[in-house]
Amino acid sequence: MTWRLFSLLCILGAERYAETEITCDDDTDSGAVSDASLLQMNLKLNSLPPACRIWQHTYILNASCEHFGLGQAAGFLVSGASRSGTRFLTQLFQGLGMNVSHHSDAARGADGAVSWIHGLHRSGCTVPSWQSPRFFSKAFLMLRDPLKQIPSRAESTDDFDWLEFARCAADFGPTTATADTADTADTADMADDRLRLALKHYVLQNSFVEKYAEKSFWVEDVNAHHPATLDIIHAICEEFGSSHAHCNDVKLRKLSGALPIHSEPGVKWPQLASIDRPFAAMAQILTRRHGKDVAVDDQLPEMAWGFDCDFHNDLWSCALPPEAGSLLDRSFSLQDMIRSKDTALCAEQLPPLNGSMVLSVSVARTGSETLSQMLAESSGLHLHDHQCNAHTLLEHGAGHVIVSLRHPVSRIVSGMQWHTRLHNLSLSIEAALNSSNMSKISKSQAKAAAGDDEQSDNGQLSHGAYSLQKEVFSFDDFNHSYVDALRNTSDPNHRIALDVQYRPYSNSIFMPVVDFYMKGVTNEELSRVSFVCTCTLKEDMDRVSNELNLNLDTEAFLQHQRCSVASALELGSWSALERP
Repeated sequence: MTWRLFSLLCILGAERYAETEITCDDDTDSGAVSDASLLQMNLKLNSLPPACRIWQHTYILNASCEHFGLGQAAGFLVSGASRSGTRFLTQLFQGLGMNVSHHSDAARGADGAVSWIHGLHRSGCTVPSWQSPRFFSKAFLMLRDPLKQIPSRAESTDDFDWLEFARCAADFGPTTATADTADTADTADMADDRLRLALKHYVLQNSFVEKYAEKSFWVEDVNAHHPATLDIIHAICEEFGSSHAHCNDVKLRKLSGALPIHSEPGVKWPQLASIDRPFAAMAQILTRRHGKDVAVDDQLPEMAWGFDCDFHNDLWSCALPPEAGSLLDRSFSLQDMIRSKDTALCAEQLPPLNGSMVLSVSVARTGSETLSQMLAESSGLHLHDHQCNAHTLLEHGAGHVIVSLRHPVSRIVSGMQWHTRLHNLSLSIEAALNSSNMSKISKSQAKAAAGDDEQSDNGQLSHGAYSLQKEVFSFDDFNHSYVDALRNTSDPNHRIALDVQYRPYSNSIFMPVVDFYMKGVTNEELSRVSFVCTCTLKEDMDRVSNELNLNLDTEAFLQHQRCSVASALELGSWSALERP
């Protein structure tokens, strides 16, 4: 663009947007137009839909929102939260022969840029780097493992005051840290506050960029040669690379294998949850939303509720829904428990189902493990997952499902007995492992036995939730302190009990058949559901086997424990479980 044409555009822009400060000079790549003009120029806020407000805070072309820069938009932007590996990715693109800049460079690259500071903008915020009047054509979101990126951001002191700039456009809320102390304080409280700020930055920045990014990818996947991620990098090179670029797959693989960031997590989810539980839950949601797992042990129940983001006082703000934010402060309810037990966890882990498989719905303490083992002979799939309900299995391709039923009191009592047995077994094994008279082989066998016993009833057992439960509550001699804490909001351990109970795969003995395991089943799907009773499991499975032509060997069911409501009541369980 010639200086004469640029000057004319500046004059026109200044006349049209008289209320906006516009600064023009002869370096169109290093501050030719102020941030305010870039965000507002050619944007008719009063006549455009609300969704266009997102684009007002970006440097990305959006014709439908009449969001244009000066001159023709060109190039790409990769953005995300700070400390996501932007320097590494910049060098990778440069290694492919592309003219790509980093946010710390003096000017924008002709082909594109990798910059977190250009991902979210607000009128009046001073951009601590180059600023170009030309918009980018497309944007991409790059993420990094939050357990690595968040502590890296919290601990790093080798760049400009990132916090001051980030807080100019995003709502970090009140904090004890200041721009001068966030990176230098040494006290434990300030260390936690730095982590809290970095955690909030991770959620706020990534949640905004994902609103307008074409695609997302993880920097670790670049380093690991993940095919889909390398395809994104290759496509960016092909589309935006100049004639000097060499989008060679062999070279791309060689360059992408040199990620110079630490590979080990620097913080754990429980620590982040203790510092700021709502934002930890939102970070977990973001992680799963973009295709990465969060260990079952660490998953907070608030994850299943999602979170919302929008502008508040012109600052990008994110929060859990109010009902999720107060989840642990209310009385226990089946509705809250069901909402928190996200069936999406089941759907994400299901293998392809061919439409003819007969699978079982793993209703806890109804013989579900035995049933799933028996059906594995027919389907070839041993599915024992307490987060899967009938609708999820049928919707994802199962031909038929079998639901085992048992009186709810019997289920709960059986589960509490299992906890007591596991508690006593753990004590015995711990004593044995600490004994000097026990051989190494015996100790190894004891550990294996403990693992088998824990896994036998839970299907994707959440050891983290059970460990938390074991630390606080006793199940010796059928102690009911856990149930009491669930029932009574005045109990000092009420929040802990709810936290344990609402977590995925935790204490599934309380999950109702109708409202959870049969939830969402349509009339058409109901025709593909069979019911069996735990107390007559062998006989019922003989019937179902004949009806579905499964030819199952049901003799294994002969040894399954019989049940009765009377035996449960004789244990005095009802008085402990019923409400006063």
